[in-house]
Amino acid sequence: MSFASSRCRAVVSCLAAIAASAALSGPALADDGSAAAGCPDVPTVQAFGPWQDFADYFPAPDGGFEGGAAGWDLTGGAAAVEGNETYAVGGMGDHMSLNMPAGSSATTARICVGVEHRTMRFFLRGSGSGVVHVDAVYAKRTDREKSVRLASVAAGDSWAPSPVVSMLVNEIAPDYANALPVSLRFTAHGEGGWQIDDVYVDPYRKS
Repeated sequence: MSFASSRCRAVVSCLAAIAASAALSGPALADDGSAAAGCPDVPTVQAFGPWQDFADYFPAPDGGFEGGAAGWDLTGGAAAVEGNETYAVGGMGDHMSLNMPAGSSATTARICVGVEHRTMRFFLRGSGSGVVHVDAVYAKRTDREKSVRLASVAAGDSWAPSPVVSMLVNEIAPDYANALPVSLRFTAHGEGGWQIDDVYVDPYRKS
């Protein structure tokens, strides 16, 4: 029995000690002592701190569109255009965003999603009465593609951060060695047109 276990005097305190030990011990290890499967660590930023969201986020591939939507699958006239979201959370030199006319869609390159990837956010503005649908797209074990609706977000005339959007599919990531390949698909629905910018995923949600 470990020293920590010997100090436990009740079931509740034992469970608390075990939980604290697990939180501090780092990644789980496989039987051979190597790191268990999962998504790699990536640099993060508190992109939404000015809105009292102090979670650590990482950008989706070309999520700021500074590479001209490199790696994105664009349909229906969606295209990278000049004009950044006004808060410049990705950097003061950023100058691009994605224009999305009604009926268009834009899908990111694949992102590794584990159970720890709980939410995502982005910036948008728009005109009209429609919404931007956000879906998570992944391949089932049968190789059939499946999509899960994460949110339908309305937009105003001015740039603003989206609400915090629950990833949802992170709950099945343990069935995929905690490394589920997911694409995020944005679809402009209804009357009007939209712009989106600075798409971020939250791997370490803080309470």
